[in-house]
Amino acid sequence: MKLTELLLGELEREAPASRRILERVPEGRFDWKPHEKSMPLGYLATLVATMPAWIDAMVNQDELDFAPKEPSGYKPPELRTSRDLVEAFDAALGKGRGALQGTTDAHLMTSWKLLAGGRVVQEQPRYIAIAASSRFT
Repeated sequence: MKLTELLLGELEREAPASRRILERVPEGRFDWKPHEKSMPLGYLATLVATMPAWIDAMVNQDELDFAPKEPSGYKPPELRTSRDLVEAFDAALGKGRGALQGTTDAHLMTSWKLLAGGRVVQEQPRYIAIAASSRFT
């Protein structure tokens, strides 16, 4: 079996649970935090909704700096309803699927880096980074 098939299978197995969770995010509670040091529910839900699109970055970019020294201009989408979250999730899922369907196992064996402020946090084969990220969706 190909790596792409294995990763697509894992993505498909995780998607229904993520979609159910996003459908249940209560309207008007996006600012709620279970603790003062916690991230707001809306921010966490947006992460879950957009994570499958990270696969595209892992396939098509050699590195990703999540805390660049120079602002990248990236701003997370403002999703305000569970419907917005599910729609964003479906779009991200399509992007992740497309990236996996358009790559090869040989490419997935090449190195990918996660950076923070220009410093390498992780360097590993793309397929390992993708497999780890799909466990969080």
